[in-house]
Amino acid sequence: MRKANVVSMVICLSILLAACGAPTQKYGASKSEGVYFTVPNSWHEITMKELNAIEAQSKAVGAAEKLALVKWQQAFTLDSSVKPKHVFSLLAPKVPIAFVRVRELSPDEIDSVSYNSLRDIVEPVTDWVSNPTTSTPVFNIVDDFKVVQKSARGIRTIYNFTSKGVSQTIDQTALVSSDRQKIYVFVIRCTTTCYNKNIKTISRIADSFTVRGVK
Repeated sequence: MRKANVVSMVICLSILLAACGAPTQKYGASKSEGVYFTVPNSWHEITMKELNAIEAQSKAVGAAEKLALVKWQQAFTLDSSVKPKHVFSLLAPKVPIAFVRVRELSPDEIDSVSYNSLRDIVEPVTDWVSNPTTSTPVFNIVDDFKVVQKSARGIRTIYNFTSKGVSQTIDQTALVSSDRQKIYVFVIRCTTTCYNKNIKTISRIADSFTVRGVK
C-alpha cells in the first residue's frame, strides 16, 4: 500500500473518531431497583450518600422513618454550584435540578395511596384546585396525565406556582409499583423562566424516566 494511501486512511479514521466524540448523555440508574433516566453528559451528579446526609439532619416528625424506607435516590443539575441542600429546598432554583427517589411505602401509605396523593408529592396541588383559600398561591397546571409503565403506574403533573414573588415550574412523575409496595418519584424543577428556556432538555429527561422494576 502506498504511503499516501496510508496517510489518507489515518486522517479519515481520525476524523471519524473525532466526530464520535464523548457521549452526549449519561444515565441516572439503579440496577437493583430497575429504574433509569438520562441527562446531558455535562450535568453534575449529587449522590445518594450526599442526599442521605442532608436528610439525616432533618428534625421533622417522621423524617428518620421515611429516610429508612428510601431504597435509592440521586440528583443531577446543570450547575455544579448546586448543593444537596438545594435539592430539598422548596425555593425555586435558578438552574434545573432533576431528582429521583425510590422508597418503600409505609403500611398506612399502601392503604391510602391515590392519584391525588401522588399529585401532591411536592406541593398540595389537589387542595389548591379543590379548596382554594386566600393563602393559595397563584398557580397553573400545564399538564396532568396518567403514566403506565412495565412495573408501575401513576401520574405526571407539570405545574407552576408563585412563591415569594418567584414563579417555579415543577415537572413531576410519581408512580406506584404494581404490588403497591414502592413509590417512584422523579422531579425536575427550576424557575419558570429557567424551565421555559430549557424546556426541550427538561422534557427529554422527564420522558426518559423508566421503571422496569426488580426482576
